Amino acid sequence: MRMGFKLFDFDMKVHIIGGGIIGLCTAYYLQQEGAEVVLVDKDDWKDGCSHGNAGMIVPSHFIPLAAPGVMAQGIRWMFSNSSPFYIRPRLDLSLIQWIWQFYRSCRPEKVERAIPVLRDFNWLSQQLYKELNTNPELEFAYEDKGLLMLCQKKSTFEEEVRHAEKAVELGLKAEVFSASQIHQVEQNLPTNAEGAVYYPGDAHLHPNQLMEQLRKYLLQQGVQFIPSTYITGFAERGGSISHIKTQKGERIEVEQLVLAAGSWSARVLKALQLKMLLQDGKGYSLTLQNPDRRPSVPTILTEAKVAVTPMGTDLRIGGTLEISNLDPSINMSRLRGIVASMPRYYPDFEIETPPQQAVWHGFRPCTPDGLPYIGRMPGFTNLTVATGHAMMGLSLGPASGKLVAEIICNKKTSLEIKLFNPGRF
Repeated sequence: MRMGFKLFDFDMKVHIIGGGIIGLCTAYYLQQEGAEVVLVDKDDWKDGCSHGNAGMIVPSHFIPLAAPGVMAQGIRWMFSNSSPFYIRPRLDLSLIQWIWQFYRSCRPEKVERAIPVLRDFNWLSQQLYKELNTNPELEFAYEDKGLLMLCQKKSTFEEEVRHAEKAVELGLKAEVFSASQIHQVEQNLPTNAEGAVYYPGDAHLHPNQLMEQLRKYLLQQGVQFIPSTYITGFAERGGSISHIKTQKGERIEVEQLVLAAGSWSARVLKALQLKMLLQDGKGYSLTLQNPDRRPSVPTILTEAKVAVTPMGTDLRIGGTLEISNLDPSINMSRLRGIVASMPRYYPDFEIETPPQQAVWHGFRPCTPDGLPYIGRMPGFTNLTVATGHAMMGLSLGPASGKLVAEIICNKKTSLEIKLFNPGRF
């Protein structure tokens, strides 16, 4: 029996493929609309890309991944084993097409068109997180401590200052600090930096707690979870999907279907003979439990592209973007690059490279233009896609879930979603 508050005078059943933060948030908002929701995932909800990330809620991140200058920098990074970005070479037509479209997307006019949309997307998601935080049944250590962008090079600092000026134009708060002023924000550790930009409106949370609490809450509300189930195919009828097929030989009848399978979404769509330009962006993180000293505020080490987040009594450090074709292996050279960056920015903070088994890794779904795919899939009346959030999946989770619920319920969406069209490439 469904326990959600029903807003419609008809029954609506929705199956969601993918149980990460996008899938869970979609289930949350659909359940609020009175839908009967079934979540299907290839794993068992004990881990995944949403669990081990930096946990940052960042309205300050309004520039898409595909931005002017990124391609040239990425090519330079590709020749270093410890660099923040790496594309593993392979003969793959979809990878070549992705790189070409990424190159085409790194144009100023495209970026300028995306910036206000991403700003509004981030704002909506943060507001929804604040609402979730008022739910007494959800406890995920949400804190409004802001975000510090720590810069060691003068050129990087100048670039971040320009970014801060743009942020202020867009209605965000940003504060610029010289090297001698950084201690006003970072009070626990001395820093080695040219300067920093502080965004007091950003926030962070504990991803593991969020995922666990959301799943528990949804179970209590009557959402059904089907774990350890791979989707192997679909049955179509009259421009809609009638059944999904699983590796167990099951045929599950569907009315409305949401694909939120992260980096695996493109592979799932192949069963429908649909192409989606999507690449995995593998990232690594390590969590230090109860360190004697740690940074006091969430920070990004800008040149190293490393995120540092205090979570409760712990500290999470993560980074890299490795296009690896969903290769689960751990590249310890890249992890050593993350570890080596810490004492460069925090001279009094030394850590050792952990053993491989203590390293978390996850795959972030990356689109060529840095914007997610959210909307109805062309050619199918009952298939909605929500993927491609790259490193912003957790930050944009609630807003994405709400948008999908609005699409399925044929309501006016809270944001303009034209730029997120799943059929744009």
